[in-house]
Amino acid sequence: MKSDRHVLAPASIPSRSLLTAAFDYATQVLAVADAEVCELRHDPWELVSRGVQPVLWLVLFGGVMAQVRGLAPGSVLYLDFLAPGILAQSVLFVAIFYGISAIWERDLGVLQRYMVSPAPRSALVIGKALSLSVRGLSQAIVIYFCAAALGVDVSFDPRNILIVVCLIVLDSGLFSTFSLIIACIVKTRERFMGIGQVLTMPIFFASNAIYPIELMP
Repeated sequence: MKSDRHVLAPASIPSRSLLTAAFDYATQVLAVADAEVCELRHDPWELVSRGVQPVLWLVLFGGVMAQVRGLAPGSVLYLDFLAPGILAQSVLFVAIFYGISAIWERDLGVLQRYMVSPAPRSALVIGKALSLSVRGLSQAIVIYFCAAALGVDVSFDPRNILIVVCLIVLDSGLFSTFSLIIACIVKTRERFMGIGQVLTMPIFFASNAIYPIELMP
């Protein structure tokens, strides 16, 4: 029995240390994300203002373009076709311009405080990307209820909603990380805005978010 204990003890120590390191890393990521979400709790009007744009796209643009025959593929109603595209567009626009806040934090010295913290830099990036998914999910809630009010065939199946939530979290993380990379390169908010417009407009209008790709030249 003593020999068995001596054999098992060394193997258990590395596993515990790995679990402890993983737990500490997750705690640091959640701490950064919580700090970002606290800003939203102090300024909830940011979520309200961001929710206006997708509503305008659905109500105004969708209402006008729904009168154009043959714009939606097959027998699908145009608003049914447009709603998922507006959801994807909202997540893209919020995430791709997230780098502006990083530039603003750097100018105020907030980013330097993050950098001197014991948290690894990857935890800072992942935490910020995770916090951005909260903004994306808040817009998804607005779009879901607005689409349902407009008569869009919305599925509230928990499995479908779970898939949508996972896609929003994934897309928010990818595009926000890409945005942070751009913010580290361009240094100024004005230059970042110009690059952001150059990136988002072609991505949005060259996709099938607002019309089928078959209609494009």
